[in-house]
Amino acid sequence: MNSELINKYIAGNASQEEKEAIQLWIESNEKNRKMYMSLRSLYDITIGHMQEEKRETIVSRNKKQLFFIDLLKIAAAIIITFGCTYVFLQSRQKEVVVFENTSNIVMQTLHVPTGQRAELTLADGTRVWLNSRSTLTFPNYFTEASRDVYLDGEGYFDIAHNENKPFCVNTSAHVIKALGTEFNVFAYSENGYFETSLLNGSVEISTQDNQQIISLAPGNRAYWEDNQLMISSIRYYDYFLWRKGIISFDNEQVEDILKKLEFYYDISIDNRNKSISKIRYTGKFRTKDGIEHVLNVLKVPTGLRFHKDSEKNIVRIY
Repeated sequence: MNSELINKYIAGNASQEEKEAIQLWIESNEKNRKMYMSLRSLYDITIGHMQEEKRETIVSRNKKQLFFIDLLKIAAAIIITFGCTYVFLQSRQKEVVVFENTSNIVMQTLHVPTGQRAELTLADGTRVWLNSRSTLTFPNYFTEASRDVYLDGEGYFDIAHNENKPFCVNTSAHVIKALGTEFNVFAYSENGYFETSLLNGSVEISTQDNQQIISLAPGNRAYWEDNQLMISSIRYYDYFLWRKGIISFDNEQVEDILKKLEFYYDISIDNRNKSISKIRYTGKFRTKDGIEHVLNVLKVPTGLRFHKDSEKNIVRIY
């Protein structure tokens, strides 16, 4: 793929036809995805440094492009040697330009398709893992006043410490404020359920209208129930292994397990054997092993039989 065309796509200047061509190229194989994301990361880092060093000057997009084209020529020779983060960019990247004290901030939106995961490192060093069907909006660099990102879905955050600049994860109804810590956020706007689990450090959670504000200690989770924020202890830490591609079940009913399999594998499951619905199961699976492997293991405790219809993207359980 032509590096100049990739550059146009990253900078947001590609035509719709060029965007579609790039997206097909990215999704065609893992090697292309890795190359694209390495170039993307290199671009973000480069532009971020340029912004920091030239706060008093708005650098034109054309100059950025010319600079990055030269950079691509160097990067292309070494790109395959190094590891890279792996993320799946939404089909149409949204970019909003905001001017603050002559600084050009580009808001970027990352969307993870159903059945996939994503990992990225933000400009301040914060690491973020995104689960299936999640969307994260974030700036190419953070201002001196704040570090704000916007999440719709599930994300695991390992925040780079900065006591003078809180990190805020904004969801549709709540805000999680942290200085440097690790926590998991489940907040899909489509179902209205909200939960934050704190692994290390401390966080403050509030509703968007600030009517309710609570603080969490490590090992606790906050969740939304009966129109209020509630607190309880984290019961099952292996759940958070999702960010490593591991699905974990802890004494869960088969009917709930099947719902999660639909979510992780982007497939419909038609359970025609209701007698197995309430059977409970505990176990772990690697997502990459596929849904057939999970169902074959579940045969032992449940006696289920299944048939996968690839054309209709459905699994029927008997």
